[in-house]
Amino acid sequence: MKAGIFAVFTALVMCCLLCVFVVLPAKESNAGKCRHIVEINTLISEAISIGAPTYNQGNHAGCYTIYEGASYKILYLYGDHCKETKQVLQEALEKASQDFTYTEKAWTLRRAFDFILGVPTQTK
Repeated sequence: MKAGIFAVFTALVMCCLLCVFVVLPAKESNAGKCRHIVEINTLISEAISIGAPTYNQGNHAGCYTIYEGASYKILYLYGDHCKETKQVLQEALEKASQDFTYTEKAWTLRRAFDFILGVPTQTK
C-alpha cells in the first residue's frame, strides 16, 4: 500500500515539474540579455513603490519626477550594457518630454517600466 501511495505521489511531482519546466513557456525578459537586469528591476521596483502612492495621492508631477529620475539613473548606470532597456527608456523619456500632462507623462514611463519588467500595466 505504501508503495502505491509513493508511486502516485512521485507521478504527481513529476507531472508538476513537467508543467513548470516543459509545458509552461519561460517568461522572457523584455530587457534582452542584459546581465544587469536584476539591478535594473530593483531600481524600477523601488521607483514604482514610491511613485505609485505619490500618483494615487494626486501628485502626478511628483510621480513623473520619481519615474524620470529612476529612468535617467538606469540609463547612466546600465545604458551602455543593456541596449534594449536603453532604447525603451530613451523612447519613453522622449515621448514624455513632449507637451503632455503630468498624468500622461507618468503613465508613459510606467508603461516603459512594466515592459522592462515583463508585466502588464495595471491601473486602478
